Amino acid sequence: MNTTNKNSDISIGVLKLNTNFPRLNGDIGNPASFDFPVRYITVNSAVPANITVSGILPDVLQNEFIDAAETLIENQVSVITTTCGFLSTMQSKLAKLSNVPVICSALALLPLLSSIHGGAHQVAVLTFNKNTLNEKHTSGVTPGAIEGLLPADHLRKVISEDLDALDEKLALENVTSACARLLASKPGLSAILLECTNLSPYKHNIKAQTGLPVYDVVDAVHWLLGAQIPRALLS
Repeated sequence: MNTTNKNSDISIGVLKLNTNFPRLNGDIGNPASFDFPVRYITVNSAVPANITVSGILPDVLQNEFIDAAETLIENQVSVITTTCGFLSTMQSKLAKLSNVPVICSALALLPLLSSIHGGAHQVAVLTFNKNTLNEKHTSGVTPGAIEGLLPADHLRKVISEDLDALDEKLALENVTSACARLLASKPGLSAILLECTNLSPYKHNIKAQTGLPVYDVVDAVHWLLGAQIPRALLS
């Protein structure tokens, strides 16, 4: 388990896929993305190929996530999250383990954003793989549009093949192209939700390109932490 050295009695517990590709500031896998200390615990069997799938995860993999979450709970983290939005299928099981707030994925925000922005048809999802993302991941809510990285995109290959070098300019071009496809497929959207945590470093670029509010799991984690009572005030 890796821990940052920021001073606080509030901390973030992150269930991390077993990857080592570069994570830019803004990515949930980069501790600089947060205003609080972060504890990372790697789920060894979890890699993009067996997480970004259309179905529910096999029991053996679910149990690995549960064990890792219980370790974070024992370490008294203030909130638990993950490095992959497809883990929304684990939301219910992990949230029931204790009274520690859990947000496995930005997709947990979809029902809320739908009510805020005038219906699910007004909210779009940008994802790692639009071909496998479905209502199992979105709590039965059907967004107005789903767009994702293409299999040949540099950013997607870096993630899926766990490459050790990222061309930031080329990655941004991939994200820009995905946004252009999204806007062309569904005019009149009101908001964009980022399923993929690796898209968060480009959040400001996405806002500027689309002119829309953009939501991600990093924002959600900070919101949940803002509601926490520091342990020092409870003693």
